[in-house]
Amino acid sequence: WKKGGLYGINISQGSLSNWAAGGDDFTLSINSVLSLFAFYKKDKHSWDNTLDFNLGYVRTTSLGSRKNDDRIDILSKYGYALNSKLNLAGLVNFRSQLFKGYTYADDVKTFSSAFLSPAYVLLSPGLDYKPTSNLSLFISPATVRWTIVKDDTLSAHGLYGVDSGSHVNTEIGAFASINYFKEFNKI
Repeated sequence: WKKGGLYGINISQGSLSNWAAGGDDFTLSINSVLSLFAFYKKDKHSWDNTLDFNLGYVRTTSLGSRKNDDRIDILSKYGYALNSKLNLAGLVNFRSQLFKGYTYADDVKTFSSAFLSPAYVLLSPGLDYKPTSNLSLFISPATVRWTIVKDDTLSAHGLYGVDSGSHVNTEIGAFASINYFKEFNKI
């Protein structure tokens, strides 16, 4: 197993007084990112797993408090080596968010998203070309993607490409991704 990741948090605050050009009297933002990976390789088998989670919050005098980032992305890819650089592989990806989201058109707060509303699930068999230990090029000619809108209110509006009143939309197509992992310095 090769495991690792990073966590980052960014906090910023600003205050303005007697500012003629505009701007808020007070702003505060907090943003965090968690990115983890676990890669397994033994004989002809490989299994790559990643988790990315971002969460952000902003508060300003004029706009109030709002979530400005909320993403969860889980990816798992299993491969069986056909030769030293090419794997027969299968990929599963899940993307959604954890907390309710809102739009603010004309300063009107409108419910627009929640956990599993939307969510995207991808199932993709294909070939994974790994010319080096840091680089992966995955190509799938036949991929299935499900868009899920679990919340009845959002489903009734037919949002995110899901028909009104339905909770799932299925799409079939091709998929490709390139991933490059490189450690630049050790802490």
